Amino acid sequence: MKKKFLFTVLSSLFLMPVFAQTQSLGVAYLRTGELQIAKQIFSNEVAQAPAASNYYLGEVAYSEGKFDEAKAFYNKAIAADAEYSLAYVGLGKLLLKSKNVKEAEDAFSSALKKNKKDVAVNVAIAEAYFVNGDEIKANQKIDDALKADKKSPLIYILQGEMIESKGNPGEAAGKYDMANYFDPNYTLAYLKSAKVYEGINSELAIEKLKKVLEINPNYSIAYRDLGKIYTTNGFYPQAIEAYQQYFKNKTYSVTDITKFASDYYFTKKYADAIALLQEGLAIEPNNFVLNRLYMYSLADSKNYTDALPVAQKFFSLEAKKSDKILQDYMTYGDILAKNNQLTAAIDQYNAAIAIDPSKVTVYKDIATAFSEASKYPEAADYYNMYVTKADTTTLETSDFYNMGRYYYYAASGLKDSTSASAKEKAKAFLKSADQAFGVVSVRKHDSYLGYLWRARTNAILDPETTEGLAKPYYEQTVAVISAKENGATNNKSELIESYRYLAYYYYLKADKANSISYCNKLLSLDPENQTAKAILGDLNKK
Repeated sequence: MKKKFLFTVLSSLFLMPVFAQTQSLGVAYLRTGELQIAKQIFSNEVAQAPAASNYYLGEVAYSEGKFDEAKAFYNKAIAADAEYSLAYVGLGKLLLKSKNVKEAEDAFSSALKKNKKDVAVNVAIAEAYFVNGDEIKANQKIDDALKADKKSPLIYILQGEMIESKGNPGEAAGKYDMANYFDPNYTLAYLKSAKVYEGINSELAIEKLKKVLEINPNYSIAYRDLGKIYTTNGFYPQAIEAYQQYFKNKTYSVTDITKFASDYYFTKKYADAIALLQEGLAIEPNNFVLNRLYMYSLADSKNYTDALPVAQKFFSLEAKKSDKILQDYMTYGDILAKNNQLTAAIDQYNAAIAIDPSKVTVYKDIATAFSEASKYPEAADYYNMYVTKADTTTLETSDFYNMGRYYYYAASGLKDSTSASAKEKAKAFLKSADQAFGVVSVRKHDSYLGYLWRARTNAILDPETTEGLAKPYYEQTVAVISAKENGATNNKSELIESYRYLAYYYYLKADKANSISYCNKLLSLDPENQTAKAILGDLNKK
């Protein structure tokens, strides 16, 4: 593991540009690996500073592994200013890479001919040796730089990078702190230090970045790094504020767009997220992460019509199967369901379950999607899978209540069917609903809901009211509601339903006294109730 880490760090370091005196934003972007932004900045500055800008464009090309292009830019820098020392260091670095050591040393000598004690040039040469694997000569040039000016922050930055490449970020941070000790206004050292600390002490990293902005409020790259840290730690509103400042300079990457859009997404500011994502996709139409987040944002904002082609495109992008996550399939399934493509939706839901069968909450999510599409048999079956597979300690009363309602509605959908098989299926649904509502009434015995829904379910199982299956549950519904303060006011419709059933049940049983009693209760809540009037009218004839 350590070997792999060291290789990764060294690989990154080999792509780093030569250190220079300037602390321009372009150099900061270059040093932090934002090559395209750096290239844009330096390209815009060629007319004003041709030697420096061409040199840094050469550094960008070197970092990209475009060595012929790098050489051309270094030569352009020398053509613009034959005394521009760092361009000779760039050429020497290329010569070291091609194993032309003698020629490289000649180039370094040319760079130093004006001033052998030039700290920036000595540090640049040291780095050229280091990235080409010669640490001994790199340290010799660092010694030369220290003799020239031991207080130069350039030296400690390079030392920090060399140490960091060996897997010791803590010691590297000490070198970056040393750079700031000698130059408290050296912003790049704070950026480097913040990068080290962002994963182990985010508060300290934030403090370093705020120091950068205290020194130079226009140093926008610090806002970007603040945004990254806030996003990583889930402080999305703070991240949004930082990115808003960063984006003001109109110099940002697709990666920045992705992170900023994700902050908007996680704070449910979907319109803002979508606007950013569209901007990013205009630059990189097939960006995997942008397309995923675009799909999520449209789906979560309930724009299922526009979400469908976006989801289809996302799933058509070339990617390893392992790149797709459970939420991808769930979101696609929801989008398909909302567009009445339920067969295709089921395929996506099943794909989600296949990724991680232990995540049983997926079954509940699938059930919800089917219920919203009024597909209650499927909703009930998936909710039953969730209840069956879930840890019993995590199940809530609402889970049984929802499952019961789905079974109830599934049975209701078959009420007009005349086939024997449909009637048996409806009966099975009702039995399952009754069991679920029974759990609700046990778990929440002081709530009328479990009793009321058991009453409704059993009323359908006993359509002629000959067995009185619903009677005990309507009685319990009345008892629970009546025991609560203002129950008759707050649950008037539920009492009317219960009294109507009980009045009719006792009427069929020829229990005149109870039937009249419930009819009077019914009329006290609903004076024009036709059922009560009809029953009383008939009873008065007898």
